[in-house]
Amino acid sequence: MGLTPMSDVLAIDIGGTNIKVGLVDNKSQLSQQQSYPTPTLFADFTMLLNTIKQAYVPHDYRGVAVSSPGIPLSSGMIGADSAVPYLHEHNILNLFKRTFHLPVTIENDANCAALAEIWSGNARTEKNVATLIIGTGIGGAIIQDRKIFHGNHHHAGDFGYMLFPTETGELSVFSRLASTSSIIRYVAKKKAEPVSSWSGEKVFELAKAKDPICQEAIDRFYSMLSLGIYNIQYVYDPDVILIGGGISSRKELLDELRSRLITIQTETPEKLVVPKVMVCYHKNHANLLGAAYHFMISGEVTDK
Repeated sequence: MGLTPMSDVLAIDIGGTNIKVGLVDNKSQLSQQQSYPTPTLFADFTMLLNTIKQAYVPHDYRGVAVSSPGIPLSSGMIGADSAVPYLHEHNILNLFKRTFHLPVTIENDANCAALAEIWSGNARTEKNVATLIIGTGIGGAIIQDRKIFHGNHHHAGDFGYMLFPTETGELSVFSRLASTSSIIRYVAKKKAEPVSSWSGEKVFELAKAKDPICQEAIDRFYSMLSLGIYNIQYVYDPDVILIGGGISSRKELLDELRSRLITIQTETPEKLVVPKVMVCYHKNHANLLGAAYHFMISGEVTDK
């Protein structure tokens, strides 16, 4: 669906720490950016929405596009849970409509990040894409024919819940085995130190300085992540798998993954496809851009 050259869209990204706001035009250009601390109380959240509305009164925009944690439902409620509990206790879609008196769309934040890549990022020429967002856990999204595929229970792309056997024979989810927090937990346990005394950046720095435990943690991380990527390729067979999150800024990431993916293929009798892996183009503002794109391709919403 083509994008209509009308006025901007007001994009709002609700995060656990901050709420980002900006105007997005139909060429994926972001302007008039603002950031506000995420309120801990619902009453303060409703007040903040009015503050945002007043702040953007001088600007012309045709609707509001929201990126939110959780699962936006057709009822206007947001399912699942997140670091912002009140989002799941009230009809958020109706709240935005009552506040702004404009068309409103809401999409999951990981899906918004994927849509940003389809619109103007490293998947802009692709049709079928999988994204992996790696942080303290692992999220993701599936793009099919350049649209979000939600799945029957809205869990398509929740790659962090994939199960893998551990060295002890027990099953563990992908998020606990191939996220940045998995690196930290491994090193802290091996060194008998508090998890709070470690960060992913610290582990990478010490691994570079030849600390054997940190090197082992990084090697395990890349190996496990590569295995998950390889499996995703054969479950969905996308054109490309994009990696996002803080880890995507590491220069060695793609080389580490590609070498391991080739090794996996070499050791596999079938020797079929080596996944094409790239990092996400958009970083801090991906959710804003993706939310706006979701609004634009949803057509002109008429109910206010």
